[in-house]
Order: sequence, then structure tokens, then C-alpha cells
Amino acid sequence: MVSDEQIRTHALVHQGGWGEPAARSKLWRIANDLRRRAGFDICAIEVRRSDDRMEFVAIATDDPAARELEGQSSPLDAMFPVIDLGEVIGLFTFIPHEAVTDEAHASIEPYVVTPDLPYSDDPDAWHPQDMLVARLYDASNRLRAFVYFDVPCSLRRPSHDDLVKLSEDLDVTLQAIITTIEREEFAAGVRFATGARMVVRSADSRHGLPDLLRLATEELQKSFRATVLAVDVFGEALAMHPPGAVTMEDMPLLQAVRDSARRCWDRQRVLLVDGTGVWGDDQLAETSGGPLADLMTCHDWMELIVVPIGAGDEALGMLAIARGFGIASWSDDESSAALDVGHDLGRAILNARASERERQAAEELRRVDDYRTGLIATLAHELKNPIGVVAGHAEMLSMLDEEHDLPPAALVSLEAITRGADRLAILVDDLTTLSKVGDPAHELEAVPVDLGRLAMSVIDQSALAAGQRDIKLVYDAPPEPLIVLGDTTSLTSVITNLVTNAISYSDDGGSVRLALWCRDEEVVVECTDAGLGISSEDLTQLFTEFFRSTNREALVRPGTGLGLTITRRIVERHGGRIEVESELGSGSTFRVCLPLAVAPEAVVLT
Repeated sequence: MVSDEQIRTHALVHQGGWGEPAARSKLWRIANDLRRRAGFDICAIEVRRSDDRMEFVAIATDDPAARELEGQSSPLDAMFPVIDLGEVIGLFTFIPHEAVTDEAHASIEPYVVTPDLPYSDDPDAWHPQDMLVARLYDASNRLRAFVYFDVPCSLRRPSHDDLVKLSEDLDVTLQAIITTIEREEFAAGVRFATGARMVVRSADSRHGLPDLLRLATEELQKSFRATVLAVDVFGEALAMHPPGAVTMEDMPLLQAVRDSARRCWDRQRVLLVDGTGVWGDDQLAETSGGPLADLMTCHDWMELIVVPIGAGDEALGMLAIARGFGIASWSDDESSAALDVGHDLGRAILNARASERERQAAEELRRVDDYRTGLIATLAHELKNPIGVVAGHAEMLSMLDEEHDLPPAALVSLEAITRGADRLAILVDDLTTLSKVGDPAHELEAVPVDLGRLAMSVIDQSALAAGQRDIKLVYDAPPEPLIVLGDTTSLTSVITNLVTNAISYSDDGGSVRLALWCRDEEVVVECTDAGLGISSEDLTQLFTEFFRSTNREALVRPGTGLGLTITRRIVERHGGRIEVESELGSGSTFRVCLPLAVAPEAVVLT
């Protein structure tokens, strides 16, 4: 219906798109079989792509002019103004040329070729502008393809009965076209979804953005059969595979492509540059078509595809895919899959950014903790000497009192000084211990320790303090050794803190029970009292440094607020855990679980 020259110069169509070569070849074989069985010189299959354009995928004919249409695409609705004018008979629609209006003819003119046939006055003769087409729908009633027949071998129009019989004869073969289309689209989705999943898997919490981009470029370069593949995260990072394959010196051109990628993200489409022009963004084609063509010529690329990367409404970057000559042309299925990859990669980039922020926050917390540990150690060291001086002079004053009776007021002050110095000394000792157990660089030399013997020793040492307040100490442990690997001094501190706390916060005449046993490859140390108990609010802060209590009755009892902090850190350094159960007014139970030793030899725990 139009000349060959018009087809070659038409500017709104693009060659190459749907399907892999194997699928296109299969459709050509089907088309060739259909034209032979139907008795026509030309059979063309036009497939609906995911971007709702119709592409001539297979044209079986001996006419070279008709074959030039292969790979050309047209809008989905371009052919309907003509097809709707025809008569539906069986699977076919026949449109005689005299039924086509000028307006309908104008809509299809850029997309068809008129065969060179002799003119005839016979009304039953096939006219060069007659059309016979089968519309193929899938199970969901979605149009999947048009199948065109042109130039019957008899050069005569088929009758009504001819088309009914042709529908019966070709029904199965026409359905095979739909099956081939669906299989190819499914295979393409699986093929490219695999690459996308590899990208998403790479974005775990251990990978920052540079690692993610390196893994993404390597995997996607193989999936998309790219000569060069680059991932550009706008204003943040750029990764390429093979590394250094391209040096982008034209920054205005790079910025123009980035701006185009943002527009493509808004429209959810890919940008394609090939030897015929720029497809997908008219603005970029107008402003940068020449420099892009020069870039492709310089690197001997056949195609350059730009896929937007983003999440939600935000374009985060772009995926640039360059293909050299000898590689299959970019297909419509790849465009659809590439957009999915752009979404997956966008989410992966956001995850990598979040992981990087978490790592930076953790590093900052570590630096703060190191500073605090160092400050505590320095403070404890600097306080030791002045506290020693105060305690020494208090002791000298006590000796003077024995020889020269000091005034009662002086004795009261001396007793207050002594108590304060003792409390400061305890605090300094706790601070020193805290700085040691909180220092990850301080290795723990672990040796076999019998917790049963160690716990019995603590009970003996605590008996005097408990007896002064008529508190009963109950000890329950099996006769066999309960061996763990650890530091004897540190583990003694753990059990001592539990027992002394239980005594301190018990009422006079109460009881404290210390029990040990084995459970599931662990040694359990449990200390129970019936004292003040702990409120649910206080339980959330119980192991915080310097936290005492919000209970006024508990605050009047001595303590530095560091004992339980030290206890937990020691337990965790030994690979164990500490648990607490308590209710205000009903006492508390502290439970320490440590790994049971399997081998007696010493090990170093870090």
C-alpha cells in the first residue's frame, strides 16, 4: 500500500525487539507452513509486545519488499480502523479494499507494503490492497498476535466456504503461535529474573554499596550478554564491568543521559540507542543524538540500552548496557525484565545504604564505647592515689584518738571520712573491673574452673554478713564437679555480686538460696532471694551502668550501680547469658548460664 522507500524512511518504528532468535525462527517456520497450506504467497505474524506495540516477527515470503517489514513495530491500535471494517468468517477477517475508508487507510499506511500485482476488473480477483487477517487471543481473551495472509496463489478472493474450511484446517497451527509466544515470554522472564534475584541476594547486611555494585555489574553483565555494563548511582557511585572499559570524559553527555534516565523512570520505559537513532526519549534524541552516535562508533557498539533504577517515585540511578556487533539485538522481553531489575536493584541500593548507615552508627558507638572505657580506666587510676591519701590520714587520726582523746565532733567527722573513703575505694575497684571486662582487646585466659567449689567459697565468705542480719544462706549443688572454662577471679566476682546483692536487698531474717546444676550442656547458677524485688520499669535498665533503682527503699542501701553491669559483661565474655525474674515486693531470681567445659585444656576467649 506504500512504497519501499516510505518504509525505509519511516521514522517512528524500530527494528528488532520481541523474542530470542530461536523463538522468532520457530514462528517463521509456522508462518511458512501456514502460507503453504493456505495457498498464499505471503504469511506474516505480528506479535503484541509488553509495551503494547505490534511487531512483525516472522514474514514467510519470496517478496524482498515484504520481508523488509520484519522487525518493524507499530502502535497496537494502528490496524484496528481497517480490521474493524472487515467481515469475520471463522477465525479470519476479510477486508476488501473497497470497504476501506480514506481515514482508515491513512492509519495503516506507514506500516504496510503493497504487493506488486496486475490490476483486474474481475470483482472476485484479489486486489493488491485486500487484507486477510486472523486475530489470536489467549485464554484470558487478550490479543497476542495478528496473522496476515496476502497474494493467494489463485489470485482470487477466498469465498465464505473457503474461509470456514481454512479456519478448521489451520486452527491447531494458529493456536501453536500463541503457545510459542507464551513460552518465549515465560522463558525470558525466568532468564532475567534469575539475574535480578542474584542482585537482590547480594544486598545483605554485610555488603555496602561498593560491594553491591561490583556484584551487580558482574552478574548482570552475563545475564544481559553485555559487552560493557555499568551501574551509576546518581551522585554516589559508579561501577563498571569489565572495570575501566570506558572513560566518560564528556560530562555534559553523561548528565544528559542521567536526566533521560530520570524521565524514563517516570514513564517506566528503557532508553535504546542504535545505528538508526535514539528510542524512548525524544528530548535526548534532539539534544544529544549526535554525541551518543559518536560514542557508540568510538567503542564499536551496536546498541546502548539505559535502564532506570529506582524505588517508589525516586530515580536512584541507571543501568547502562552496551552490546557490540555479533550479539543478538535487544528484545522487548529484555526491556520488560530490565525494568524489573531496575526496581530490584533500587531496593537493593536502599538496603545497602541502610546497612552502611548501620555500620557507621555501630562504628561510632564503638568509638564512643572505647573512649568511655578509656575514660573510666583513667578516672579509676587517677582516683586511687587521692583516695589512698584520704584513707591513710583517716587511719592516722584514728591512731591519734587512741593516744589523745579527740573531741566527739571530730570523731563523727573522722567516721564519715572513713566511710566515704571506703565507698570511693569500692567505686574505684568497680570502675577498674568495668574497664577491663569492657575492653574487647583484653583477652581472657580461660582455664577449667569448678563452679561448685568456687560457689561454696563465696557462701563461706558471705556467711558473716548474712549472719549479722539473721539471713539464712542455703546452698544446693550436686556432688560432682561443675566445670566451665573461664577466669577464676572474674567468675568469683559474678557469684559474689549475685550473693551480696541478694543479701543487701533482703529483709532481716530472710533467706538467700544459691543453687547450681547442669542443663543442656550448660552449668546454671541461680541465686534467689525474698527481698525487695524489682519493678517492671527498673528491669529494663537493670544492667545499665550506674543505674540503681527508682525504689526509694532500695536506694538507701549501699551500692555503686556497677555490680550487675560488671556481672553481665563477665558472663557474656565467657560465652554465657544472665537472666532475671522479679516482681516488686516478691524477691528476685538471677540465673547465670555458662557453657559446660568439654575439654580440660586452656583456651583463649576473645
